[in-house]
Amino acid sequence: MAAEPALDLSNPFGFPRPKRMSLADEIANTISEAIATRRLKSGERVVELNLVEKLGVSRVPIREALKVLHAQGILTGESHKGYRVAEFDDKTVDNVLEIRLRVETILLRDAILQWHEGVGDISGLDEAIRQMEIAAQIGDRLASLKADLQFHNAIRQSAHNDIAATIWDAIARHVMIIFNRENFRDDNLEAIVKQHTAFRDFIKTCVANPPEEEVILEALREHFLQVARKKTAA
Repeated sequence: MAAEPALDLSNPFGFPRPKRMSLADEIANTISEAIATRRLKSGERVVELNLVEKLGVSRVPIREALKVLHAQGILTGESHKGYRVAEFDDKTVDNVLEIRLRVETILLRDAILQWHEGVGDISGLDEAIRQMEIAAQIGDRLASLKADLQFHNAIRQSAHNDIAATIWDAIARHVMIIFNRENFRDDNLEAIVKQHTAFRDFIKTCVANPPEEEVILEALREHFLQVARKKTAA
């Protein structure tokens, strides 16, 4: 059986694809980014054959990607009737952000303990901030958001908690869509860099002396709410 061709990096939605993941995951991320940037709109049909033509791959990985996005609530409908882009209403947004806070508290708690024991490398946080700085310099809002998720993914990877990581993977796609579509995130990209630099410094103090989980939860809540306060004040 012939090997599945690589996803066309010219990418009809305009984004380069990450490399170290399955083809189905690459396709799922491509669709999620298309939704985030409104190239696919809420309620719009996502047609399997159209994706085959646009992405230049067979139906098998596309079908798998669509099933994953349906299971995660990003697409609605049924496979035999076709999928549509979900409506990201206020209730959905609140649910996603609540779950994100709880899951990331667990992941950060575990990552801090790993780093405290000398396991893993905390430098992934620094690299993500560097990418945020580049995005801020060129005014690329989506690149800044991706670097933001890269920062939190570095925590996810260092936690070595497979169950929480699986939930975070689903939430990350929701966060990408919500924060880019609904303007939940500060448009001041320099401020985003400063927020994450301060949070990184807080994490490093925790590595030296791991705090109670409640302290981590409140710090994460404050980190996330910095964006919400700016939106409210706008």
